[in-house]
Amino acid sequence: MLMVATLLGLLPSPHSSNTAGRVDGEGSSPPSIDAVRDLIPDATAREEIANEKGLWAVQRDDNSQPLWIARTMPIAAKALGYRGPTEAILALDSDGVITRVGVLQSHDTDEHVAAVETDNDFLSQFIGLSWNAKDNNGDTPTIDGVSGATLTSLAMAEGILARLGASSTSLLFNKPLRVSEIGEISESATLNITDPVATIRSPTGVLESIIIRTGPFSDEVIGYQGPTELILSFDDNAKLRSIRIRESLDNEPYVTYVRDEDYFWNSIQGKTLSELASWNPVDEGVEGVSGATMTSLAIAESLPQIAAKIETSGGLERWTLLRPPPWSWAWARESLAETYSEIRFSARDTAVICLLVLLGLTTKMGWMRQRRLRLAWLTLTVIVIGFWTGNLISLSLIMGWASSGVCWTLAIGLVAIVATALASPPLTRGNPYCNHLCPHGAIQQLVRPSTKSRRHQTLSPRWAKRLFVIAPLTLVVAYLVLLFWPTTDVSGVEPFHAYLWPMAAASSVVLCVVTLLVSLRVPMAYCRMGCPTGFLLGYLRRTSASHRITRYDMGLVSLLAVSLIKVWIS
Repeated sequence: MLMVATLLGLLPSPHSSNTAGRVDGEGSSPPSIDAVRDLIPDATAREEIANEKGLWAVQRDDNSQPLWIARTMPIAAKALGYRGPTEAILALDSDGVITRVGVLQSHDTDEHVAAVETDNDFLSQFIGLSWNAKDNNGDTPTIDGVSGATLTSLAMAEGILARLGASSTSLLFNKPLRVSEIGEISESATLNITDPVATIRSPTGVLESIIIRTGPFSDEVIGYQGPTELILSFDDNAKLRSIRIRESLDNEPYVTYVRDEDYFWNSIQGKTLSELASWNPVDEGVEGVSGATMTSLAIAESLPQIAAKIETSGGLERWTLLRPPPWSWAWARESLAETYSEIRFSARDTAVICLLVLLGLTTKMGWMRQRRLRLAWLTLTVIVIGFWTGNLISLSLIMGWASSGVCWTLAIGLVAIVATALASPPLTRGNPYCNHLCPHGAIQQLVRPSTKSRRHQTLSPRWAKRLFVIAPLTLVVAYLVLLFWPTTDVSGVEPFHAYLWPMAAASSVVLCVVTLLVSLRVPMAYCRMGCPTGFLLGYLRRTSASHRITRYDMGLVSLLAVSLIKVWIS
């Protein structure tokens, strides 16, 4: 078990946060003009420099008002699908409303990506969303995934919503708070930085100061040439104690003029967060700094927006409430509640989890020994796991998750099946996935010829010995391919993607049909001799002979040596 986990951990990731483009001051490099024309066919040119929101202007044939184009990397890099992230490209009108959505590139499996690209119902859910991921009613919609490609589509949706600003972020001001920016604090005080907020507490835990950088809350108010990020310091009563410029994209010497004008800052200090949210600089008669009027007035105009966004996101209490001590019961309850709120349950997930619970019950009660119930269970497995949810385990899935990580909150049903399949063999000495949950195995059990059937064919020991090499050999080849060429899609070496029938590749369908036809004559032929995933689960199964060293153990040691050498060289 440990050796298998080590081998999986050594697989290189097929993606990184900057594979989608060069990350720079404007966010990321612009998409190619060909990619732009996929969404805007009459596009003639695309600007090289992004605006303050990381959008590129697109000119069209008729010289009408330009449209805008955006890409979701690098923000979407953490939204992992079946094998990795999927980057979307967005077309927006002059008002910043999405008009079209497409797939720019993906590290996911080809079949899942193709299903997303061709599902207009899924892509149309984003049309009409404005900045901050709001629809016409001011709400952020719940996105429905693509059947058979749920994880890929929901990960892409998560990246799009994050790019639109559903979660606070800024492409222009993305540097986290540093200790050096906090100012002087006493040696006995405790500083805690949770970007974009820092808190200072006394030795007894009493809140003394709250420091906020404003970039994530507002970067769209422009002075002469660009926006300005501020650092706000509030006291324990949420009153603004001090305010200063942290970074600005506006012109010098205007920024310096504003930075040095104490009168301007004094007119703002002393207000509470609520007062700032309702503050109107024009009504208050705020005067700009002489020689830097636009820069200073833009700063004043941004403050009510910043305060309002902080309040709507939970207020200062979001960062100042003391959390329970780590590993306490209160901490555990709070962590579980937060985790549960992030889990996305669908009807398919619920069905799979209910099926797993039912499997545990039927196994414990011994009902699987009854032929009719056994046949009913196998049929239910084919329908629910095979053709409805498509939650089949494969080498592509296991190795993909090992190298890319698991966005488990988006597919809790699939995660539950994988956990059951991998944990049961070493812990319970059973193999519930191969025996009861795999749709391909279930069909082979349903069509298995009896020993007295005319269809039944027994392989000679010589041929059986040769064919039993197929499964471990396929496993080794797939591992080595992903070790040296991590972006390769290895799903075609197994028939399981054929059950994703709307999007299945021809190779998977052919392999599925052929293996089932063979199983009509040779009982459980693919399960016994050709399935690399089944071989892996069987290897993990604890038996009375597990302490003995076998040729398969030696093979894994050899793979481990190759992997370590490859990692050391690279």
